[in-house]
Amino acid sequence: MNNNSSYGGLHVEARILVEEHQTPLLCFYLDKESNEMKLIADSESQRKVKESEQFEKLEFMLKCTLNEKKKLTFYDDCTLDQCNQQDPILLPLVCYDRLPTEILKAVFEFLGPEDLKTLLLVSKTWKSVADNPLLWTGFGLPRKCRNSKELFQEFFEGSLSLKLQYLELGQFDFKFDDHYFERFMALSLSCIKITTDIDLSNVSNELLATLVNNCKVCSISDDRSQNKFGAHLEVILKKMSMETKIKSLQLEHMKLTSIPPDVLSEACKNLTSISFDYVEISSDQIKAIFKSLKMDANVLIKIDESDGINTFDIERLDSIFDRLTGFSFYGEPLDGQLRRWMDILDNSCKLKNLELLEVDVRQIPPQLLARVMTKVERLNLSFSEGASPQQLKEVFKRIVKSDSKVKHIELDSMNLRLISPELFAEAVNKLESFYYGSCKVSESQVLEMFRIMSLGTNLKNLGTCCPESGYSLDKMEYIELVDPD
Repeated sequence: MNNNSSYGGLHVEARILVEEHQTPLLCFYLDKESNEMKLIADSESQRKVKESEQFEKLEFMLKCTLNEKKKLTFYDDCTLDQCNQQDPILLPLVCYDRLPTEILKAVFEFLGPEDLKTLLLVSKTWKSVADNPLLWTGFGLPRKCRNSKELFQEFFEGSLSLKLQYLELGQFDFKFDDHYFERFMALSLSCIKITTDIDLSNVSNELLATLVNNCKVCSISDDRSQNKFGAHLEVILKKMSMETKIKSLQLEHMKLTSIPPDVLSEACKNLTSISFDYVEISSDQIKAIFKSLKMDANVLIKIDESDGINTFDIERLDSIFDRLTGFSFYGEPLDGQLRRWMDILDNSCKLKNLELLEVDVRQIPPQLLARVMTKVERLNLSFSEGASPQQLKEVFKRIVKSDSKVKHIELDSMNLRLISPELFAEAVNKLESFYYGSCKVSESQVLEMFRIMSLGTNLKNLGTCCPESGYSLDKMEYIELVDPD
């Protein structure tokens, strides 16, 4: 910025905005057509900046006179002589390579792998920044490589393959063997996902186990009836007990009963996160895992008892329930089991995510249910028998209290009309997301919800179902009655 002009104070005022008001200001400029100050920043920074007196000073300086505005010049060292020898221009050619690498990295973080590949070709400076592995988090195998052996081999002959961080072994149009896996061994993967679509019959157990244990995150999904990966998994777990980088493990629809409890115990002892999604596992195995598992580990368990097949010893849950960070149950618990779970969570609750699907909660006292429901951050409820009006009212009352932790709620098949519009609206606007499926709501509830929303809200997502289900806002009942203003 040209400090020889009368705008020498611009740098000072802008610095006050950034440092004292904690506003990560990205860009501001004067629109020549509208003669208005334009600001590019996040919404919170915009609010802070526009409320400060420095913003008014900056705007005043930029609007003084046309001649003074022309004296405001941006330059770098290579154009400094040119700027001194000729009339200053508003936006001279800038050498972006001279930007601090920290600034370039902050900008590049907004880009995906496809754009980053382009940046690698711009200059040596940009390539050095864009090469940062942290920018490539989530970069996976291109889809075309799954369709052809030739394209797969061509990709791995290039240097871009070395940036792969995420590998999903799922549907491929050709069969894998050890030769293909040796390509993967040269990578520095952070995450691997194995799904039931992949055929690993020609891949050695030892090679697969080595690849998996070189990753920090591992997810394996199987079909319990086929148990395709049973032998592979046992070798993976045995290697985990000796040497591994795995910190997060997710097992989905797998049959674990053939694996010795001591192998599971040793494999899980250093994990920081573990997820059992609808797995078949014995009581002794559960006991062994939780005996060695770190006390601060994140533990998610999903159980499906709706088909009448007992794959998880739910009575064993009583002893580990206070250590879970996520729990999903589909079906009907044993007599008195749900009440015991609620009592345990009421006394000691680490849960962040709770799903109760097709569960009859009418036996639970309203205040106990409300206390537990508002101790978790994410709540998904679809009751087989509708909760009583008193239970629903207590839950919504607890939501509006300052000590409620719940931020995201997904409901289905409930009659919410008996909740007063004022309580309903206030509670919903305290949340960050609210999806109410096929729940019954009244016109007055919807109108009051939007009235409160217009005054101020925490809501970021609202609808009948989660966005991935494809429902949009215009599917909401009574939405056409809301005043657009």
